[in-house]
Amino acid sequence: MNAFLNIEQKLSFFYKKYYTNELIKGSFLFSLLGALYFIFTIYVEYFLWLEPTYRTILFLLFIFVEFFLFFKFIITPITQLIKLKKGINEIESSKIIGNHFPEVQDKLLNILQLKNEQKETDLILASIQQKSLELQPVQFAKAVDFKKNTLYLKYLIFPIFIWLLSSLSGIDVELYNSLTRVVNPKVVFVPPAPFSFHLATENLRVIEGGSYTVSLSTRGAAVPEEVKVLYNKQRYLMQETAKGIFSFTFTNVVAPIDFQFQSGSVISELYSLELIKTPLIQNLVINLEYPRYTKKKDKKVENTGNLLVPEGTKIRWDVTAYQSDSVSFTENKRRDNFLETAENNFTYKKTVLKNTEYGISSSNSQLQDFEKLSYNLRVIVDEFPKIIVKSNIDSVNIENALFVGQISDDYGINTLKVIYYNQDTPTQKKSFLMDITKANIQTFFYEFPKQLILEKGVDYELYFQVSDNDAIHGNKKTNSKKFKYRVQTIEELNQAQLKDQKETIQNLENAIQNQEQQKKTLQKIQQELQNKKELNWGDKKKVDEFIRRQKQYEQMMERQTDNLQQTLEQKTEETQTLQEKKQQLKKRIEELLTLNKQKKLLDELQKIANKLDKEELFKKTKQLAQQNKQQERSLERILELTKRFYVEEKTLQIANKLEKLSKKQDVLDNTNKNALEKQKKIGKEFDEISKELDELTKDNQQLKEPMEIPQQQEESEEIKQVLSKTEENLQNKQEKAAQKSQKKASKKMQQMSQKMQQAISDIQENSIDENIEDLRKILENLITFSFKQEDLLVKFNEISVRHPDFGKELKNQNELKTYFEHIDDSLFVLSMRLPVLSSKIQTELSNTHYNLDASLENLSENRFDIAGSNQQYVMTAVNNLADLLSSLLNDMQNNMGASGKKGKGNSFSLPTLIEKQKGLSEQLKKGLKKKNGEKDGEKGKKEGTQGDQGDNKLGEEQLNGELFKIYQQQNILRGQLKDALKEGGENSETVKKVLKTMEQLENDILQKGFYQGTIERMQQLEYELLKLDKAAFEQGEDKNRISNTNSNTYKKQQLNELQLKKQFYNQMEILNRQSLPLQQDFEKKVQKYFSKKIKE
Repeated sequence: MNAFLNIEQKLSFFYKKYYTNELIKGSFLFSLLGALYFIFTIYVEYFLWLEPTYRTILFLLFIFVEFFLFFKFIITPITQLIKLKKGINEIESSKIIGNHFPEVQDKLLNILQLKNEQKETDLILASIQQKSLELQPVQFAKAVDFKKNTLYLKYLIFPIFIWLLSSLSGIDVELYNSLTRVVNPKVVFVPPAPFSFHLATENLRVIEGGSYTVSLSTRGAAVPEEVKVLYNKQRYLMQETAKGIFSFTFTNVVAPIDFQFQSGSVISELYSLELIKTPLIQNLVINLEYPRYTKKKDKKVENTGNLLVPEGTKIRWDVTAYQSDSVSFTENKRRDNFLETAENNFTYKKTVLKNTEYGISSSNSQLQDFEKLSYNLRVIVDEFPKIIVKSNIDSVNIENALFVGQISDDYGINTLKVIYYNQDTPTQKKSFLMDITKANIQTFFYEFPKQLILEKGVDYELYFQVSDNDAIHGNKKTNSKKFKYRVQTIEELNQAQLKDQKETIQNLENAIQNQEQQKKTLQKIQQELQNKKELNWGDKKKVDEFIRRQKQYEQMMERQTDNLQQTLEQKTEETQTLQEKKQQLKKRIEELLTLNKQKKLLDELQKIANKLDKEELFKKTKQLAQQNKQQERSLERILELTKRFYVEEKTLQIANKLEKLSKKQDVLDNTNKNALEKQKKIGKEFDEISKELDELTKDNQQLKEPMEIPQQQEESEEIKQVLSKTEENLQNKQEKAAQKSQKKASKKMQQMSQKMQQAISDIQENSIDENIEDLRKILENLITFSFKQEDLLVKFNEISVRHPDFGKELKNQNELKTYFEHIDDSLFVLSMRLPVLSSKIQTELSNTHYNLDASLENLSENRFDIAGSNQQYVMTAVNNLADLLSSLLNDMQNNMGASGKKGKGNSFSLPTLIEKQKGLSEQLKKGLKKKNGEKDGEKGKKEGTQGDQGDNKLGEEQLNGELFKIYQQQNILRGQLKDALKEGGENSETVKKVLKTMEQLENDILQKGFYQGTIERMQQLEYELLKLDKAAFEQGEDKNRISNTNSNTYKKQQLNELQLKKQFYNQMEILNRQSLPLQQDFEKKVQKYFSKKIKE
């Protein structure tokens, strides 16, 4: 076993030498491989000039490789040598030793294997001992040869050679720099290049959110074609501003920026752009506290500083800032700081009185007044209140002046007054406080003088004064323009009204003359229509032009007749007769206005003209011609009636002037110092009256039937001489002689006045009888015409065109047409002096003329059916006309009878009326008997038309006369009953039925004549009259005339007020401006606009 221990010791020594040899060999390999990898790393960085990232990777890889080699070749052998790590085992070592010593071969391996047997037998031990002794002389350590390691020394020549070669080639410095770059991987090294970058911008600082431009220049042998800037892991191409000079702008910089420049492989060093924090204004809130008197609600304005506020408004600016140390308020080079209420919250207060421009700026330690907001602050000065007034005061035909106006102010009205004074005493002003609201804009209406007491014949001036509610400057006042007003005397009003009336008459005369041209144009159109087979476009144009001119004429006529009506409504006449005439004249004017409205017929004419329908167009032109004729006659009639009315009015006015001047002359006191002046004034007044008398004479002569107004030129000249003598006596101080001549002049003037008044009274009385007689004759002729037309209607129904009497009867029809034209002319002459004739009469006349012409035309064209209809229409129109005229005649006779019995009492008895009705029934029966047994066939249409048959029959004229008398008496009875019942207030169904039966009875008398059915209807009427209670109806005058006149005056005044208001509103294009929710600025503009419109 001792021999085996020796083996173990020699193996231990072998292990130490073996691991020492491994350490030596590892040292050589580590140095060789480490040097080669070191050179490889340096050359890689030298050739590639890696960026910091790749250099870092390269450096870490170098450390890893070197550490790996060091661990493998140095650390591992050492740990095995000191037995920290298990190395080769006994078997591997025995193999190494056996391979080195041939004599050992597998002996050592066998010993070790035997030793490792688990069971130790003596044989095994003996074997181990034997073999151990055999290996006793062998030195195991010699199996390790240190000299073999010298082989690795020759490989060290390679790195040494490479390094020496690098040094000889002159790149040793670059390799050293490459080494420096490798060992400093995070440091950016600029690779040597043919050019270099030079940053031209020195201060790399930018304001937050702003833009920053960097400028770069290159120096060197070469100039790069492009340069890029590298930041945020992106490359951006720089702009070349000049050769070798590049720029780049960083926009909206909100964070610091690290950047480099690169062109190809050339990269600049790393630059940093620093960020400067900006003081910003994030929010602006303005609180407006308005003056109380403006009654405006306080307001909050956000994110705008441009303000339009009333004077005296208290303003508080609240600012929310960001990164700000202070906020300033600048105004006219004055600077105030906001009060900091919390971090980044600032406030400032101010009361504004004038317009200004101000600014709000934010600052911090780095930036002063960085964000500066400039605003305009406009102050609305409380202006003077405004007032605009319009009036109808220019018109002389007024009693009270109507005013309409608008008052306005910025913030409200305090008072509105009307101030008036006598022009002779302007310092003695009086005022009246009007009721108004407190609204900013309001319209007012005022009637002056209304409840104020003014002197008549005095010239006044008045104006309106408005004051506002300005609490800062006091109540400011504004006056309207001044108006002149005179409380006219009755004489002044009458004079002005008659002047207007005369001007209107002249305008109407001109209108009639202008219509003559239209009449000729229409006749020419009708003539062309008859001569043409078809219509063309030129004909249509002529019709269109005619219609246009006709409409213009109608509009003009409507204006003139309106003016005439207004002049008639302006005063109440002095006499009952004139007042009644005026009322009738006004009714005729109203009827004329209705008659003027031909729009429907003109529209139909227009439509037919558009269709180019010749027949219909000719028919409509005939209708229009007839209507124009009717209108022209009505207008001539109105004109003549107005002229007559004017002459009567003017005559009475002159008479009144003479009477008053007579009294003034009579009471003139010659002892007065101003007697001569007053006498001269009387003389001038009489001269004016004389001129008016001359004009009156001319106006009267222009009437178609001049009135019998006395010519008083001689009396006038005599009075002038007396007045002249009076003035001469006063100048010579001959008071008694003057007084005598004054009395004489006064008496002469009184006589002239009475003479004129008596003339008017005589004219009015005489005209009544004359008018009644003329109307009776016209009515008789009209009845005669009716019966003749009925005879012709029957005859034309019984004959044909081949009948031998056809030509004779056609001639009779034409003569009957001429006969009716004479009736129309007579009636037209009467209507010119009798205003009570209504336009209904003109309508019936027009219908009669039209159908007479149409019947003749249709008979000549053998259209008997149509002609018969035309004749029937003629009879209907004539009967209606007779009914109207009969009622009018009855009313005139009743009025004449009533005026004749005035003061004696007048009563109505129903039994008396019943007796008279029975008398009419008996007369009707007698007339029927006179027809000698005529029957009631043919539906009653032929009754009473064949009175010429039989030997004992009366002549046609006599029978018609009796029938007319019955009709006239029946009409009178109906009128009496109607008036009596009206005065008594009776309006029962029985009364209505009786009146209707009487009206139907009158129609039967006219249409059917002496007929049994008419007698039966009259008996039925007697029965209905008996059913009425017997009662007395007192017949009196119209008590409502005065009240109606007052009512008309009141309505006229209302109409004037409405027209004035309408005109005012139209000019203003008024809106409900009180309710407009406008901004202050727009509200001012609206007020200016409306004020401008009103002034226009």
